[in-house]
Amino acid sequence: MNDTKVNNSQFDFNSENAPAAEATSYKCPSCGGVLVFEPQKQSLQCEYCKNVIHLDDNNPDPTAYGFDNDSELEPQVWGEERHSVKCKSCGASTVFDAYIVADKCPFCGNSNIQEEVITTGIMPESVIPFKITEETAIARYKKWLKGKWLAPTKLKKGVNSQYIQLTGMYVPCWSFDAGTSSFYTAMAGEYYYVTVYRTETRNGKTEQVPHQERRTRWYPVSGQYLEDFRDYVVDSSIHIDDDMMASIQPYNMEELTPYKSEYLSGFKAERYSVDLKTGWETAKERLSHLIENGIRAQISADEVRDIRFKTSYYSKRYKHILLPLWFSSFKYKDKIYGYMINGQTGKVDGKSPLSPWKVTALVIAILALAGLGYYLINMYTGR
Repeated sequence: MNDTKVNNSQFDFNSENAPAAEATSYKCPSCGGVLVFEPQKQSLQCEYCKNVIHLDDNNPDPTAYGFDNDSELEPQVWGEERHSVKCKSCGASTVFDAYIVADKCPFCGNSNIQEEVITTGIMPESVIPFKITEETAIARYKKWLKGKWLAPTKLKKGVNSQYIQLTGMYVPCWSFDAGTSSFYTAMAGEYYYVTVYRTETRNGKTEQVPHQERRTRWYPVSGQYLEDFRDYVVDSSIHIDDDMMASIQPYNMEELTPYKSEYLSGFKAERYSVDLKTGWETAKERLSHLIENGIRAQISADEVRDIRFKTSYYSKRYKHILLPLWFSSFKYKDKIYGYMINGQTGKVDGKSPLSPWKVTALVIAILALAGLGYYLINMYTGR
Protein backbone atom coordinates (compact mmCIF):
# COMPACT_ATOMS: atom_id res chain seq x y z
CA MET A 1 0.00 0.00 0.00
CA ASN A 2 1.34 3.41 -0.95
CA ASP A 3 1.42 6.06 1.74
CA THR A 4 1.71 9.52 0.24
CA LYS A 5 1.75 12.92 1.95
CA VAL A 6 1.00 15.94 -0.16
CA ASN A 7 0.24 19.55 0.61
CA ASN A 8 -2.32 21.76 -1.01
CA SER A 9 0.13 23.13 -3.55
CA GLN A 10 0.78 19.59 -4.84
CA PHE A 11 -2.80 18.37 -4.72
CA ASP A 12 -5.18 21.31 -4.70
CA PHE A 13 -8.73 19.99 -4.49
CA ASN A 14 -10.24 23.47 -4.30
CA SER A 15 -8.21 25.40 -6.84
CA GLU A 16 -10.32 27.39 -9.26
CA ASN A 17 -7.69 26.75 -11.94
CA ALA A 18 -7.75 22.95 -11.53
CA PRO A 19 -9.03 20.85 -14.46
CA ALA A 20 -12.73 20.10 -14.42
CA ALA A 21 -12.15 16.39 -13.70
CA GLU A 22 -10.23 17.25 -10.54
CA ALA A 23 -12.93 19.70 -9.47
CA THR A 24 -15.77 17.18 -9.72
CA SER A 25 -14.17 14.15 -8.03
CA TYR A 26 -11.08 13.36 -5.99
CA LYS A 27 -8.84 11.17 -8.12
CA CYS A 28 -5.96 9.05 -6.89
CA PRO A 29 -2.65 10.40 -8.26
CA SER A 30 -1.35 6.83 -8.51
CA CYS A 31 -4.10 4.95 -10.34
CA GLY A 32 -6.84 7.47 -11.06
CA GLY A 33 -9.31 5.71 -8.76
CA VAL A 34 -11.79 7.43 -6.48
CA LEU A 35 -10.50 8.82 -3.17
CA VAL A 36 -12.79 8.64 -0.12
CA PHE A 37 -12.30 9.88 3.43
CA GLU A 38 -11.11 7.07 5.74
CA PRO A 39 -12.14 7.72 9.39
CA GLN A 40 -9.45 5.55 11.01
CA LYS A 41 -6.62 7.22 9.08
CA GLN A 42 -8.25 10.68 9.00
CA SER A 43 -7.02 10.81 5.42
CA LEU A 44 -8.21 10.21 1.89
CA GLN A 45 -7.73 6.67 0.61
CA CYS A 46 -8.08 5.20 -2.85
CA GLU A 47 -10.83 2.58 -3.03
CA TYR A 48 -8.76 0.56 -5.51
CA CYS A 49 -5.01 0.74 -4.84
CA LYS A 50 -5.40 1.84 -1.17
CA ASN A 51 -3.06 4.79 -1.69
CA VAL A 52 -3.34 7.21 1.25
CA ILE A 53 -3.42 10.98 0.80
CA HIS A 54 -2.81 12.75 4.11
CA LEU A 55 -4.73 15.95 4.69
CA ASP A 56 -3.01 19.06 5.93
CA ASP A 57 -3.51 19.00 9.72
CA ASN A 58 -2.13 22.49 10.32
CA ASN A 59 -5.60 23.92 10.64
CA PRO A 60 -6.43 27.27 12.24
CA ASP A 61 -9.10 27.40 14.91
CA PRO A 62 -12.64 27.45 13.49
CA THR A 63 -14.04 30.94 13.05
CA ALA A 64 -17.25 32.06 14.73
CA TYR A 65 -19.15 34.98 13.19
CA GLY A 66 -21.02 37.80 14.87
CA PHE A 67 -24.77 37.89 14.30
CA ASP A 68 -24.90 41.46 13.12
CA ASN A 69 -22.17 41.18 10.51
CA ASP A 70 -24.32 41.06 7.40
CA SER A 71 -21.33 40.46 5.16
CA GLU A 72 -20.83 37.09 6.81
CA LEU A 73 -24.38 36.14 5.84
CA GLU A 74 -23.83 36.72 2.14
CA PRO A 75 -24.82 33.67 0.09
CA GLN A 76 -22.05 31.19 -0.62
CA VAL A 77 -21.96 27.91 -2.52
CA TRP A 78 -20.65 24.55 -1.35
CA GLY A 79 -18.28 24.23 -4.30
CA GLU A 80 -18.40 22.81 -7.81
CA GLU A 81 -17.44 19.33 -6.64
CA ARG A 82 -20.87 18.63 -5.11
CA HIS A 83 -24.39 18.13 -6.39
CA SER A 84 -27.73 17.94 -4.66
CA VAL A 85 -30.93 15.94 -4.95
CA LYS A 86 -34.31 16.69 -3.40
CA CYS A 87 -36.77 14.04 -2.27
CA LYS A 88 -40.29 14.66 -3.57
CA SER A 89 -41.69 12.56 -0.74
CA CYS A 90 -40.18 14.05 2.45
CA GLY A 91 -38.58 17.20 1.00
CA ALA A 92 -35.04 16.51 2.25
CA SER A 93 -32.17 18.01 0.23
CA THR A 94 -28.96 15.99 0.32
CA VAL A 95 -25.53 17.01 -0.92
CA PHE A 96 -23.46 14.28 -2.60
CA ASP A 97 -20.04 13.91 -4.13
CA ALA A 98 -20.29 14.59 -7.83
CA TYR A 99 -19.41 10.99 -8.67
CA ILE A 100 -22.14 9.44 -6.48
CA VAL A 101 -25.32 8.46 -8.30
CA ALA A 102 -28.27 8.87 -5.96
CA ASP A 103 -31.12 6.42 -6.49
CA LYS A 104 -33.11 6.98 -3.29
CA CYS A 105 -33.54 9.39 -0.40
CA PRO A 106 -31.25 8.49 2.55
CA PHE A 107 -33.93 9.65 5.00
CA CYS A 108 -37.20 8.05 3.88
CA GLY A 109 -35.89 5.58 1.29
CA ASN A 110 -38.21 6.91 -1.43
CA SER A 111 -36.84 6.71 -4.98
CA ASN A 112 -38.88 9.70 -6.16
CA ILE A 113 -35.99 12.17 -6.18
CA GLN A 114 -34.83 14.83 -8.61
CA GLU A 115 -31.58 16.63 -9.26
CA GLU A 116 -31.52 20.24 -8.08
CA VAL A 117 -29.12 23.11 -8.47
CA ILE A 118 -27.31 23.90 -5.21
CA THR A 119 -28.68 27.27 -4.27
CA THR A 120 -26.68 29.78 -2.32
CA GLY A 121 -26.59 29.70 1.45
CA ILE A 122 -24.27 29.93 4.42
CA MET A 123 -21.24 27.75 3.78
CA PRO A 124 -20.33 25.22 6.50
CA GLU A 125 -17.64 26.80 8.67
CA SER A 126 -16.47 23.77 10.62
CA VAL A 127 -16.77 20.01 10.62
CA ILE A 128 -16.06 17.13 12.96
CA PRO A 129 -14.73 14.42 10.62
CA PHE A 130 -15.97 10.85 10.94
CA LYS A 131 -13.87 8.85 13.41
CA ILE A 132 -16.08 5.76 13.65
CA THR A 133 -15.98 3.45 10.63
CA GLU A 134 -19.08 1.72 9.34
CA GLU A 135 -17.82 -1.62 10.68
CA THR A 136 -17.32 -0.17 14.17
CA ALA A 137 -20.71 1.56 14.03
CA ILE A 138 -22.41 -1.74 13.16
CA ALA A 139 -20.66 -3.46 16.08
CA ARG A 140 -21.77 -0.68 18.46
CA TYR A 141 -25.34 -0.97 17.20
CA LYS A 142 -25.42 -4.77 17.67
CA LYS A 143 -24.12 -4.38 21.23
CA TRP A 144 -26.74 -1.71 21.93
CA LEU A 145 -29.58 -3.86 20.57
CA LYS A 146 -28.49 -6.90 22.56
CA GLY A 147 -28.60 -4.75 25.69
CA LYS A 148 -32.30 -4.05 25.12
CA TRP A 149 -33.71 -6.55 27.59
CA LEU A 150 -37.32 -6.03 26.49
CA ALA A 151 -36.55 -6.47 22.77
CA PRO A 152 -37.63 -9.79 21.21
CA THR A 153 -34.95 -12.46 21.60
CA LYS A 154 -35.49 -13.59 18.02
CA LEU A 155 -34.66 -10.10 16.79
CA LYS A 156 -31.46 -9.80 18.84
CA LYS A 157 -30.20 -13.22 17.79
CA GLY A 158 -31.08 -12.59 14.17
CA VAL A 159 -28.97 -9.45 13.73
CA ASN A 160 -26.43 -10.18 11.00
CA SER A 161 -23.77 -7.61 10.15
CA GLN A 162 -23.86 -8.40 6.45
CA TYR A 163 -27.51 -7.33 6.24
CA ILE A 164 -26.99 -4.02 8.07
CA GLN A 165 -26.50 -1.07 5.74
CA LEU A 166 -25.70 2.26 7.34
CA THR A 167 -25.74 5.70 5.76
CA GLY A 168 -22.89 8.01 6.68
CA MET A 169 -24.28 11.53 6.83
CA TYR A 170 -22.97 14.91 7.94
CA VAL A 171 -25.83 16.61 9.78
CA PRO A 172 -26.00 20.42 9.55
CA CYS A 173 -26.08 22.28 12.87
CA TRP A 174 -25.78 25.80 14.21
CA SER A 175 -23.26 26.26 16.99
CA PHE A 176 -23.75 29.33 19.17
CA ASP A 177 -21.53 31.23 21.60
CA ALA A 178 -23.09 33.84 23.87
CA GLY A 179 -22.61 35.55 27.17
CA THR A 180 -25.75 35.94 29.28
CA SER A 181 -26.80 38.21 32.12
CA SER A 182 -30.09 37.44 33.89
CA PHE A 183 -31.80 39.43 36.64
CA TYR A 184 -34.18 37.26 38.61
CA THR A 185 -36.70 37.14 41.45
CA ALA A 186 -37.89 33.98 43.16
CA MET A 187 -39.18 32.45 46.37
CA ALA A 188 -36.66 30.40 48.34
CA GLY A 189 -37.73 27.78 50.83
CA GLU A 190 -35.83 26.39 53.82
CA TYR A 191 -36.89 23.24 55.62
CA TYR A 192 -37.53 23.07 59.35
CA TYR A 193 -39.04 20.30 61.45
CA VAL A 194 -41.69 20.17 64.19
CA THR A 195 -42.79 17.28 66.37
CA VAL A 196 -46.37 16.13 65.90
CA TYR A 197 -48.23 13.27 67.56
CA ARG A 198 -50.32 10.76 65.65
CA THR A 199 -52.69 8.13 66.97
CA GLU A 200 -51.57 4.65 65.94
CA THR A 201 -52.62 1.13 66.90
CA ARG A 202 -49.78 -1.24 67.72
CA ASN A 203 -50.31 -4.78 68.98
CA GLY A 204 -53.93 -3.97 69.71
CA LYS A 205 -53.12 -0.84 71.72
CA THR A 206 -53.83 2.78 70.78
CA GLU A 207 -50.84 5.09 71.26
CA GLN A 208 -49.82 8.70 70.59
CA VAL A 209 -46.64 8.33 68.54
CA PRO A 210 -44.31 11.33 67.95
CA HIS A 211 -43.24 12.07 64.38
CA GLN A 212 -40.95 14.68 62.85
CA GLU A 213 -42.91 16.65 60.28
CA ARG A 214 -41.09 18.71 57.67
CA ARG A 215 -42.30 22.19 56.88
CA THR A 216 -41.02 24.94 54.60
CA ARG A 217 -40.33 28.59 55.44
CA TRP A 218 -40.54 30.78 52.32
CA TYR A 219 -38.87 34.14 51.68
CA PRO A 220 -38.28 36.30 48.57
CA VAL A 221 -34.87 36.46 46.86
CA SER A 222 -33.47 38.38 43.88
CA GLY A 223 -30.16 38.71 42.13
CA GLN A 224 -28.12 38.50 38.94
CA TYR A 225 -27.01 35.30 37.24
CA LEU A 226 -24.14 35.27 34.72
CA GLU A 227 -23.20 32.39 32.43
CA ASP A 228 -21.20 32.04 29.22
CA PHE A 229 -22.25 29.41 26.71
CA ARG A 230 -19.81 28.01 24.17
CA ASP A 231 -20.59 25.76 21.22
CA TYR A 232 -24.23 25.24 22.11
CA VAL A 233 -25.48 23.07 19.26
CA VAL A 234 -28.89 23.16 17.58
CA ASP A 235 -29.39 20.85 14.61
CA SER A 236 -30.58 22.67 11.51
CA SER A 237 -32.41 19.76 9.89
CA ILE A 238 -36.15 19.20 9.98
CA HIS A 239 -35.61 15.61 8.84
CA ILE A 240 -33.59 14.39 11.84
CA ASP A 241 -35.30 13.05 14.97
CA ASP A 242 -34.39 15.76 17.51
CA ASP A 243 -34.80 13.53 20.56
CA MET A 244 -32.68 10.76 19.08
CA MET A 245 -30.05 13.27 17.94
CA ALA A 246 -29.91 14.72 21.46
CA SER A 247 -29.52 11.23 22.94
CA ILE A 248 -26.34 10.43 20.99
CA GLN A 249 -24.65 13.66 22.07
CA PRO A 250 -22.41 15.17 23.25
CA TYR A 251 -19.91 15.59 20.46
CA ASN A 252 -16.41 16.63 21.46
CA MET A 253 -16.39 20.15 20.08
CA GLU A 254 -12.65 20.43 20.70
CA GLU A 255 -12.26 18.34 17.53
CA LEU A 256 -14.03 20.87 15.31
CA THR A 257 -11.83 21.66 12.35
CA PRO A 258 -12.31 24.20 9.54
CA TYR A 259 -14.51 22.85 6.77
CA LYS A 260 -12.82 21.04 3.89
CA SER A 261 -14.82 19.31 1.20
CA GLU A 262 -12.32 16.42 1.39
CA TYR A 263 -13.94 15.29 4.64
CA LEU A 264 -17.21 14.73 2.76
CA SER A 265 -15.64 12.46 0.15
CA GLY A 266 -17.49 9.15 0.27
CA PHE A 267 -20.19 10.52 2.58
CA LYS A 268 -23.36 12.54 2.22
CA ALA A 269 -24.24 15.88 3.79
CA GLU A 270 -27.68 17.35 4.27
CA ARG A 271 -28.20 21.01 3.48
CA TYR A 272 -29.62 22.97 6.39
CA SER A 273 -33.41 23.35 6.38
CA VAL A 274 -33.61 25.50 9.54
CA ASP A 275 -32.26 29.00 8.94
CA LEU A 276 -29.93 30.87 11.28
CA LYS A 277 -32.61 33.11 12.78
CA THR A 278 -34.89 30.18 13.60
CA GLY A 279 -31.94 28.22 14.96
CA TRP A 280 -31.04 31.08 17.31
CA GLU A 281 -34.63 31.34 18.58
CA THR A 282 -34.58 27.61 19.30
CA ALA A 283 -31.24 27.95 21.09
CA LYS A 284 -32.55 30.79 23.29
CA GLU A 285 -35.60 28.76 24.25
CA ARG A 286 -33.42 25.82 25.30
CA LEU A 287 -30.82 28.00 26.99
CA SER A 288 -33.55 29.56 29.12
CA HIS A 289 -34.06 26.17 30.79
CA LEU A 290 -30.34 25.91 31.51
CA ILE A 291 -30.32 29.46 32.87
CA GLU A 292 -33.29 28.69 35.12
CA ASN A 293 -31.46 25.63 36.47
CA GLY A 294 -28.39 27.78 37.05
CA ILE A 295 -30.43 30.36 38.96
CA ARG A 296 -31.96 27.60 41.05
CA ALA A 297 -28.49 26.29 41.92
CA GLN A 298 -27.16 29.80 42.68
CA ILE A 299 -29.99 30.47 45.15
CA SER A 300 -28.96 27.27 46.92
CA ALA A 301 -32.12 26.77 48.95
CA ASP A 302 -33.94 23.59 49.90
CA GLU A 303 -36.68 24.53 47.45
CA VAL A 304 -37.05 27.30 44.87
CA ARG A 305 -40.27 28.34 43.18
CA ASP A 306 -41.82 31.19 41.19
CA ILE A 307 -38.58 31.96 39.34
CA ARG A 308 -38.90 34.95 37.04
CA PHE A 309 -35.98 36.30 35.06
CA LYS A 310 -35.06 38.42 32.07
CA THR A 311 -31.95 37.56 30.08
CA SER A 312 -29.71 39.80 27.99
CA TYR A 313 -27.42 38.15 25.42
CA TYR A 314 -24.11 39.65 24.35
CA SER A 315 -21.03 38.65 22.33
CA LYS A 316 -23.28 36.46 20.21
CA ARG A 317 -21.49 34.38 17.60
CA TYR A 318 -22.38 31.42 15.42
CA LYS A 319 -20.81 28.71 13.32
CA HIS A 320 -22.45 26.56 10.68
CA ILE A 321 -21.03 23.12 11.43
CA LEU A 322 -21.40 19.56 10.14
CA LEU A 323 -21.52 16.65 12.60
CA PRO A 324 -20.93 13.00 11.61
CA LEU A 325 -23.78 10.52 11.96
CA TRP A 326 -24.41 6.93 10.95
CA PHE A 327 -28.07 6.02 10.66
CA SER A 328 -30.37 3.34 9.33
CA SER A 329 -33.59 1.49 10.09
CA PHE A 330 -35.00 -2.01 10.05
CA LYS A 331 -38.42 -3.53 9.54
CA TYR A 332 -39.90 -5.86 12.14
CA LYS A 333 -43.45 -7.17 11.83
CA ASP A 334 -44.41 -4.49 9.29
CA LYS A 335 -43.13 -1.60 11.42
CA ILE A 336 -40.03 0.54 10.79
CA TYR A 337 -37.56 1.22 13.61
CA GLY A 338 -34.83 3.83 13.13
CA TYR A 339 -31.51 4.21 14.94
CA MET A 340 -28.47 6.49 14.94
CA ILE A 341 -24.79 6.15 15.83
CA ASN A 342 -22.63 9.15 16.70
CA GLY A 343 -19.96 9.20 13.98
CA GLN A 344 -17.36 10.58 16.39
CA THR A 345 -17.95 8.72 19.68
CA GLY A 346 -19.98 5.68 18.63
CA LYS A 347 -22.85 6.41 21.04
CA VAL A 348 -26.06 4.71 19.90
CA ASP A 349 -29.75 5.46 20.28
CA GLY A 350 -32.82 4.32 18.46
CA LYS A 351 -36.14 2.59 18.60
CA SER A 352 -36.69 -1.13 19.01
CA PRO A 353 -39.76 -3.35 19.30
CA LEU A 354 -40.90 -4.74 22.64
CA SER A 355 -41.55 -8.39 23.35
CA PRO A 356 -45.11 -8.76 24.76
CA TRP A 357 -43.99 -11.76 26.80
CA LYS A 358 -41.10 -9.89 28.39
CA VAL A 359 -43.25 -6.84 29.14
CA THR A 360 -45.87 -9.07 30.78
CA ALA A 361 -43.19 -10.82 32.84
CA LEU A 362 -41.81 -7.47 33.97
CA VAL A 363 -45.25 -6.20 35.05
CA ILE A 364 -45.91 -9.41 37.00
CA ALA A 365 -42.53 -9.12 38.72
CA ILE A 366 -43.18 -5.49 39.71
CA LEU A 367 -46.63 -6.33 41.08
CA ALA A 368 -45.20 -9.27 43.04
CA LEU A 369 -42.51 -7.09 44.60
CA ALA A 370 -45.07 -4.40 45.45
CA GLY A 371 -47.29 -7.00 47.10
CA LEU A 372 -44.39 -8.42 49.09
CA GLY A 373 -43.42 -4.94 50.24
CA TYR A 374 -46.98 -4.18 51.34
CA TYR A 375 -47.14 -7.46 53.29
CA LEU A 376 -43.83 -6.80 55.07
CA ILE A 377 -44.87 -3.25 56.03
CA ASN A 378 -48.15 -4.48 57.49
CA MET A 379 -46.39 -7.24 59.38
CA TYR A 380 -43.84 -4.77 60.79
CA THR A 381 -46.46 -2.21 61.89
CA GLY A 382 -48.82 -4.83 63.30
CA ARG A 383 -51.73 -3.83 61.10
